Amino acid sequence: MRPCSLIVVYLISPTVTIRQAEGDAAEIGNDPPVNDPHYRLQEPYLEFAGVPAAWRRMASAPVVRRKVTVALVDTGVEPDHPDLVGNLIEGYNVIRNTTKTADKHGHGTLMAGVLGATTNNSIGIAGVTDLINIMPVCLEETFTEETEANGIDYAIRNKNAKGIRIILMAISGFNRKQKVQEKIKQAVAAGMLVIVTAGNGGEDITRNKKYPCALTKRLPGMLCVAATENTEMKLASFSNYADYVDIAAPGAAVATTLLPMRYGSCYGTSPASAIIAGVAAMLYSFNPYLSPVAVERIIKDTSRQGIKRTPKDTLKFGLVDADAAVAKLLSR
Repeated sequence: MRPCSLIVVYLISPTVTIRQAEGDAAEIGNDPPVNDPHYRLQEPYLEFAGVPAAWRRMASAPVVRRKVTVALVDTGVEPDHPDLVGNLIEGYNVIRNTTKTADKHGHGTLMAGVLGATTNNSIGIAGVTDLINIMPVCLEETFTEETEANGIDYAIRNKNAKGIRIILMAISGFNRKQKVQEKIKQAVAAGMLVIVTAGNGGEDITRNKKYPCALTKRLPGMLCVAATENTEMKLASFSNYADYVDIAAPGAAVATTLLPMRYGSCYGTSPASAIIAGVAAMLYSFNPYLSPVAVERIIKDTSRQGIKRTPKDTLKFGLVDADAAVAKLLSR
């Protein structure tokens, strides 16, 4: 199961420009403005997660940054979307054993947009991170133990050739798939951070565990992601939760890229996990030799505590703070 409730709230052609109240672009501090016309739709929840502040900090850092490759194990990515094409590299179709990874479902394309839509190209939206290579590992719509394990295996085998540092796979289910678990362990051992989702049932999954999320309890170097409301320290009503969930990010009406060459919004732990992957990529862009455990620890240690499920129930995991994470890395 790919945990994203694909609720499209609006559709915007890439050629449409939204007029903004002041000027043609959204200002980010004293830096050059973000000129993506739909950035205003993203700004509130990106600020809530510390992303624009992290952009400012990275821009002023006296350190050379490098592109980071994320293996997106999903339904593929639309290869010609104008907001994605500049950040895509050749991937692999597990089902057909080819390099044709075009998305026919849409889930992979929406994940790619949140993670790495091209910033400051005067169209569409801004991705969480800029120096990004998105490598689609396409499972089409066949998410089985075999295909998921093979997708992870492809990333492991191509880690060095493609420069892969992160595996992002928005999967969640009750089945404890042994082959998938073993491949995740191998991926972490090979030096890749694995990011998965808690799922969208709105349930406490402490006893009725969701996998591979529950692996995080005994496998440092992977992150399981829940979703909050976009600008509140409140768990989104659809998000699963448990003590073994690691981190949360905004996941309600997250603007992204859609098929065919459009824009819209998505609710779910899926877009939340793409935000976390973008923050992890920020850290790797400064130091590609960070261990998965080190990146996990930075993201968790710098998170903002106090997410509420109910007014009296505070959860143990925090909200990602991209700026605090970058600051902690740069202070090392």
